[in-house]
Order: sequence, then structure tokens, then C-alpha cells
Amino acid sequence: MILLWISLSGFAQGDNGHKRYLSPSDIHQQIIDIQDAHRNVSRLHLLGSSYSGQPVQLIEIGPETASEKKTFPAVFVAANFEGTNPLASEASIYLIRDLLKNPEKFKDLTWYILPSGNPEGAEHFFDSPRMVGSRNLRPFNDDMDDQRDEDGCEDLNGDGYISQMRVKDPAGKLVIDSTDQRIMRAANSSKGEKGIYKIYTEGIDNDGDGKYNEDGKGGTNNGISFPHLFKYHGSESGLWAGQEDEVFGVMKFMIDHPEIAIVMHYGASNFCMVPPKAGRKGETSLKSLKIPKNYASMLNADPNKTYSMEEVKNMVKLVVPPGMEVDDAMIAGMLGLGAAVNPLPKDLKIYAAYSGDYKKFLKEKGFSQDRLDPKPAKNGSFELWAYYQLGLPSFSQDFWGIPLFKPEKADSTAKSGKKKTAAPKGKQSAKKPDAEKSFLAYNDSILNGKGFVNWTSFNHPQLGEVEIGGRVPYADLVPQTKEIEKALEAQVPWIYELSKGIPELVLVDKKIKVIGDGIYRIEVWISNKGKFHFPLAMGSRNKVPAPAVVTLSAKGVDFLQGRERTPLGSIEARQKQKLSWLIRTTKSDEVKLTIKAMNARGSETIIKLGGTK
Repeated sequence: MILLWISLSGFAQGDNGHKRYLSPSDIHQQIIDIQDAHRNVSRLHLLGSSYSGQPVQLIEIGPETASEKKTFPAVFVAANFEGTNPLASEASIYLIRDLLKNPEKFKDLTWYILPSGNPEGAEHFFDSPRMVGSRNLRPFNDDMDDQRDEDGCEDLNGDGYISQMRVKDPAGKLVIDSTDQRIMRAANSSKGEKGIYKIYTEGIDNDGDGKYNEDGKGGTNNGISFPHLFKYHGSESGLWAGQEDEVFGVMKFMIDHPEIAIVMHYGASNFCMVPPKAGRKGETSLKSLKIPKNYASMLNADPNKTYSMEEVKNMVKLVVPPGMEVDDAMIAGMLGLGAAVNPLPKDLKIYAAYSGDYKKFLKEKGFSQDRLDPKPAKNGSFELWAYYQLGLPSFSQDFWGIPLFKPEKADSTAKSGKKKTAAPKGKQSAKKPDAEKSFLAYNDSILNGKGFVNWTSFNHPQLGEVEIGGRVPYADLVPQTKEIEKALEAQVPWIYELSKGIPELVLVDKKIKVIGDGIYRIEVWISNKGKFHFPLAMGSRNKVPAPAVVTLSAKGVDFLQGRERTPLGSIEARQKQKLSWLIRTTKSDEVKLTIKAMNARGSETIIKLGGTK
């Protein structure tokens, strides 16, 4: 077993690849050294300190590090908020080094990179005995007794890992799978099966309450401590969103830096490979909505009756301007139905398009996508908060997954002599990959069995005869070290492709009409040349970020219609928007049109006055 962790646990930068994973203190020192070597284009920001006092620092890379006010848009990349993805932190360091080797990548962009969003959670990877954990060191009373952190896990068999115990129990709901004695699964009552096992984490009942390992060391998982869909009274989410200094520091930094145009989280989910999905149900029933009195009269509705979502949308469509989109999210916001839980349709199209491009990108690099699907983003996660509340394009990558288990198919035609018929169209369904069998196949063929502790009898001081075994901690979360460099080389550069989609607002057409006596009518068409809407549909709903401003200026100009500074409003990707002015000027034969946005690329154009009457 120890040999596996010589291979898996380390991983430090070297000329010929990686040898060991970087600890949080290693990461902290590396970004200090990197910044010290590139002071002209980099800067460190202290976002906060962990519960134990570890500094949480972000590195800024770009041409405007000496200026507090930015003129270029920015990309924000954060890594490993849950602490269980050391590969994510490695990817962020890889990105930092790659950027500094390629200055053209930041000539008109600012990059903010946070390599370790949960340093205390990340330390669990280096603990002995090793166990997977996301919690920081803040004490927390999980079992609501008169003690905190008093019933953690123990390495009973002394193998260096905290694994599992399977115990025979009449109240158990699990059975051993007949196809592989290592697999525990739920009993299938429809087939007459009765459960006979319970599973516990390895350890003893320290506080004598009849429960095992229910109040272990630590408290908050930073990865689920952000405001969107935050779980109050959760055992790991913290007492309130942003309770931890480092989480609050990230939130404050992003709000204080409106130039941030794109967000990326390196962690467990992967919005690049599997786009966010719609169809999620919120806490409010959409079949029986009551309309508040302040809207009922406007919609000609009865505030004492209930309506379906479709009925409410039809009412609203009658009173909004023609062409204005009325969707579930708009109604939810209007009626105060709680937090949005599904991406808006226009945004889903963007995510889907980028997902297709990402898969082509990986294919061109020869990187296999034949793996288990990444985990969905959790409630309270950084990536959900950035999209749903900041209205920003928010992506995520996980960089590695267990290869798919593909059982050999028996030749049913040869055995039966019957011709195999295809399933009717429209009724084909892909069988969900078996995650447990995929992991065990990976363990057996790639890890040579060193990723799983075989079930072995143990005389437990309280439970009696048990078996200890299960997955070796992190064996399913990190690849072999020889795969690391390839994974990062293939996938980290995708962020550069995303950054190309930042909205770019430019003048694409103009029309000048001379009225006479120094009076001119100016009409311009402004286009968004980026791939992202400005802002996203969720940003439009939330009224964030701030709109772009179009400024028309000249010597001695008077505005007869229109204003010097005009908010542009929302403008979708590849779309145009028209603005017009009626001005009088006798001191200049040209005007300057400037388009500025905090988190988009703007432009500046000199417009010559003239034309025909």
C-alpha cells in the first residue's frame, strides 16, 4: 500500500515532470518566489487567513499591476475550494508559469489566480493516517452534544489509511455484490434480497453515544460556503455564507474588481465538459403561484387565487414591451420565489456551444475523454455563486476522471444463432456507467490493486467481528504521476480559448446627416464581437455587471437630442445596437466616440462630420 502513495501523494515541479504534489505551504512559497521573479508584471494580494492563520494569497498577472484602476478586462481563476483536489492547485501553478512564459496572453488582460482556496482542507491529503476531507480546522459540534471534535476516525488496522468497516447487522440495508466481493450495494427487495450489512468509517465510538466517527476534527468546507443555495445548519457549510475569512476575502475581492469578465474554478465539477443542466426544481411549487396585490391589478389577476407558471407568464406577456422575453426566471424574480436554480436558456446555449468546442479541442490534442462524468457543482459552490449572483460566465474543470469500465460483450448472435435486432428509434437509452466497477477495473489494471484495501477481518472493541477495507483515500481523485503533465498540457490552455470570447464592443457602422448651421444627426451601430453576451442573461436579470457607457465628445458640442454619456444596455454576442444623437458644434469637424465597459473590451473611434444635407 505504501508504494501507491509514494506514487500518488507527492508531485513537485521538476524539469522532467512532476514528482510529488505540492502542499499548501509549498504553493504559498511558490507564488511568492514567482512574483518576486516577475515584479514588473505580477502582484500578490492577501485575501485572508485560514482559521489556523495560513495566508491565502492570490497572484495578479498583467500590464496594469501597478494601477488600482483597471482599463482591461480580467479573468479570475480559483482552485481547490473543497481541498480534495490537489491536481486543481497544480493546474493553477501550471497556468501561472505558462502565462509568464507567454506575455502575449496578458498584453490586454489581467489575470487573477488563487491556487489554494482551502489550505486547511488541502492539508488532509498529507495527513497520516490519510483520509479524504474538506473541512478546515475550526472546531464544530456535529452531534450537538457538550463536546466538539471528540469522535473522529482511527486507523484500527494500522495500514496508514482511514477506510471503511463492514459489519453484519440485522438492520443493515446492504449486501455484497455477487459479481465482485469487494462491492457493497443496496439490497434489491424486488428480487427478494434482504440487507445484512452496515458500513461505517474506520474507527471507534469515542464518546459512547452509539454512533461512530460522527464528530470528527474540523468544521467548514470552503467549497460549499458561498451564498448561492447556501445550506444553513449544514455540518460542513459553516454557520453563514462567507464565515471563513478566506471565503469572505474572495467574495469581497471579486465585488471590488468589476473588471472580472470570466470566472474559472479548478476543482471537482467540469462545466466545460458537462454544461450546467436545466430542469432542476426549486423550493417553490410552480403549479400553484399566488400573485401579490401590487402585481395583481396590473395583470388583471385575483390575489386570492393560485396560478400555474404558464398562466402567469401569459399574463405578463400582455403587459411587457413587444419582444421582451418572459421566462421562468423573470417570473421567479418578480414574485420573489427564491433563488434561481437553473441557468437561463440563452446562457445554456452558450455553455452547450463551448462544451462542444472543448471536446473538439481535447480531441485535437489527442486527450482521451473516455471517463466517468465529473461531479455536478454543489449548492454553495464558488462556480454557482459566480454565475447566479454575479451574472458572470462561470466555468469549471476537474482535469481527470476514472476511465470508463467497458465489459467485454459476449457474441450473443453466435451463441443463440439469432440475428441481433436494433432497438426501435426513440427508445434507445444509454446505460449509466457503473462507477464502482469502473474504479475497480482501474485499480486492478492500472494501479495493480494498490488503490483498494481488500476486506480483512478485524476484532473491533465495540462492534466485535468486522471487516476493514475499501478505497484507498484519494485513489479515485488523483491520477498516477506519469499522467499529470499530459493532463495539464492538454487542458489548462483551454482558459485561453475562453478568454477570447470576452465581449468586445466596437463601432461597426455610422451615418452622419448634415442638418445645417452646425447641426448634425449622428447614428451609429455598435456590435459585440465577443462570444459571450454582454452581460449574460443571468447578469441582465440581476442587473449586474454595470453597463457599458458610450461617450460622444467634441469641442464646443451641444446635445440637442441624446446625451454625452449613454448607457449601452445589454447586447448579445454578434448582435448590433443602434444609438443616435442630434448635436450642434461650430468648433470641430469631428467627434470622438468612446465605448467603455469595466469587464469587456471597449474601443475608441474618431468620426468625421460631413456628408450630404
